[in-house]
Amino acid sequence: MAESRPFPDLEHFQNIPWCASLLSAPGFKHTETFSRTVKAHNEDTLFGQTLKSDNTITHAHSVYLPSTTKSPAPILEVRTFVTLSTGMNGGPNTLHGGMITTLMDDVMGTLLKLNREAEKRGETAFGVTAKIDVRFRKLMLTPGTYCVGARVTKVEGKKVRLEGWVRDEDNDVCVTSKSLWILVTRSEAQMKL
Repeated sequence: MAESRPFPDLEHFQNIPWCASLLSAPGFKHTETFSRTVKAHNEDTLFGQTLKSDNTITHAHSVYLPSTTKSPAPILEVRTFVTLSTGMNGGPNTLHGGMITTLMDDVMGTLLKLNREAEKRGETAFGVTAKIDVRFRKLMLTPGTYCVGARVTKVEGKKVRLEGWVRDEDNDVCVTSKSLWILVTRSEAQMKL
């Protein structure tokens, strides 16, 4: 899978003890944080350009957990570690709720992309968010480092249900979410736009 790609931000997170512990969890493998690179047709400009700065998301690194048992998808879980600056605040030293939702949505997209690769679907199908329900439980203070995670809970044809969370350095859950994604082809997506 993506294990052979370079990981420019890995060392940053390995130097943060609580991140290093989670990064070395059994079974997890390193992968590219796909949205940190701008693609053709201006795809991923939000995370690959606008939010990739010393004032926004300074570092990001992702790991994934392949499924070892019968599960709804070949890649069961993804975790993306992010170090955030203050350029996305809504309140004093507090990350804006819309940015939190955006982070969770992006990590869920990473999970779907990894599953598409594992299933060898290539570009024939990708996921779009149909619904996301976010519950804010603890303020996400900035600057700070967080672990944003997502897990596949159910696959029903083109519908994929995911759950997500954000944890802080104390392993406290700051945010949880449930979402519904729809798998579409590029041609279907263009027709619906």
